[in-house]
Amino acid sequence: MVFDFVLKPVRSVVRAVTEDAVKPLERTERETLDAVTAIDRATESIERHVEVIETLATSVGPLTASVDRLTETMRELVEVLGPLAAAEHEFHRAEHDAERAEHFLGFRRHRKAPEPDAPAPAPAPAPEGS
Repeated sequence: MVFDFVLKPVRSVVRAVTEDAVKPLERTERETLDAVTAIDRATESIERHVEVIETLATSVGPLTASVDRLTETMRELVEVLGPLAAAEHEFHRAEHDAERAEHFLGFRRHRKAPEPDAPAPAPAPAPEGS
């Protein structure tokens, strides 16, 4: 081409200007895509959290009912065990009072410790001639 010597420098300048204009756009596009990816991940995480919260919310009702039943059962146990505990306390007190009375009256009761794993005594032989 005849004007190649003039157009070649112009083309170089246009190419350099175009590259300089495109580089910031490419960087901006990459940053925008990174931001979109981060938003996508955050959205997925929020959706998982919402699912967990919904599961918890649906289980609160049955859990409350179960705790109410347990509380009622505990009240019934306290009603049943209260008199039993009082009777046991009275028994121990009476036993203690009996021990004090025995001591006061001079009774000496020797408590024999049970023999561990002792065989039962053999029955006495029957008298002959009966």
